[in-house]
Amino acid sequence: MDYFDALTDQRIDSETADLVDRLLERYAASLAPCRLPLDDVLARIGEIYPLRPLPPDDIQCARTALAVLETEFPEDAGWLPHEPNERLDAALPLARSLRLDVRCLEVGNTGAGCALYGEQRAAFERRAAGYGLRWSPMPVRICAEVTTGYCLVTGSDTLADRITCLRGVSQMDIDQRTPALIAWLRAKYGADGV
Repeated sequence: MDYFDALTDQRIDSETADLVDRLLERYAASLAPCRLPLDDVLARIGEIYPLRPLPPDDIQCARTALAVLETEFPEDAGWLPHEPNERLDAALPLARSLRLDVRCLEVGNTGAGCALYGEQRAAFERRAAGYGLRWSPMPVRICAEVTTGYCLVTGSDTLADRITCLRGVSQMDIDQRTPALIAWLRAKYGADGV
């Protein structure tokens, strides 16, 4: 074993690593697979929060398509132009040709959505206390590609955790202790669950 392998083989101590260890110790033995398709998760989220689909040519859809192409289809993404704006412009047509199902949804600041924006405001006020800054809401969005399972939530940790919990974990996640399992344990139980 060389020096680099020895370094990467060591456990990195941190509050997060300690939390993950405690969550695995407490819940790993009782875990059962409970994976829900992303399409079903988005439908359930739509029953709770007021969601507005963004137009298919919206910049958020293009960014989502590009992220999916670069992570899931790097050989196809290699054909995209190198200039950033041209690359972004070409991402959606390529995603469509690959039959990717890109969906970008924005949560309205009404009904149950008000709570998400309220949490966002409270977090901003805690961080910016004493600096005289004014809060303006950041849109709460879900940017997803259903066939690959890619999902990015912006503007709300609560919504991101809720989606992670609904999605669940597969048997492979449980057996291999994947990052998806860790994210699910943290979202479902967090620091309060240990």
